[in-house]
Amino acid sequence: MADKFDHTILIVDDEEQVGRALGRLMKKINVKYVYMESGQAGLDRIKSSSKPFSLIISDQRMPEMEGSEFLAKAKKIAPKTIRFLLTGYADVDAVTRAVNQGSIHRYITKPWNKNAFIETVKAGLEQYELIIENDRLFKLAKAQNAKLFTLNTDLKKSSVVHQKAIIQRDKEIDQLKKRLEIGFKNRNYINEIEALLKESNLLEKEKLNTLYAAIIAELFEQFQDIATRNGFEMPDNIPGG
Repeated sequence: MADKFDHTILIVDDEEQVGRALGRLMKKINVKYVYMESGQAGLDRIKSSSKPFSLIISDQRMPEMEGSEFLAKAKKIAPKTIRFLLTGYADVDAVTRAVNQGSIHRYITKPWNKNAFIETVKAGLEQYELIIENDRLFKLAKAQNAKLFTLNTDLKKSSVVHQKAIIQRDKEIDQLKKRLEIGFKNRNYINEIEALLKESNLLEKEKLNTLYAAIIAELFEQFQDIATRNGFEMPDNIPGG
């Protein structure tokens, strides 16, 4: 048995002497126990207990309420608790019904061997530990799945927001490109050049004549080079130059 489990066993028997004898066996394995003298008292104790019992051991033959009936009702209150039924050989039918209904996990016949009884109780407590641990892991997995679902939902929302922002930026860039294209098309480069020349004082007549002469001379030299490479002759100077 795992040390982290603080087990308490409920013993229900109308014979107090038998109940106390079973309690002494529980002390040998350092397990706490509570004794109740009837099925109804046992049900009341289960309901009022601050935590579930790990194991219930009930005698079959008790007045007012048989052990099989008591354990069936106990199952509805504490379904995870392990349930043992003490029975004699004459109670085979009751045991069969209890097993078929799932009211008990195991039955122990009278008289019992003390060592075998203790080992049976240990096995029952280990079974309870497995049930509780599986339940804990299931709840943990469920909580983790819920967190993953929330995270996935948040990521999807964030992705949608980012995608919308990207689309909006693309639209703004496209609009800016169109505005630039329109601006270039409507631009009057000649006026801009004239304005630049005016700012540089290059529109005076004498300066313009000098500029034109330099341009014509440059063009003439280029044409001369082309004519020479193609076998033509051109005058050395520009006529009238």
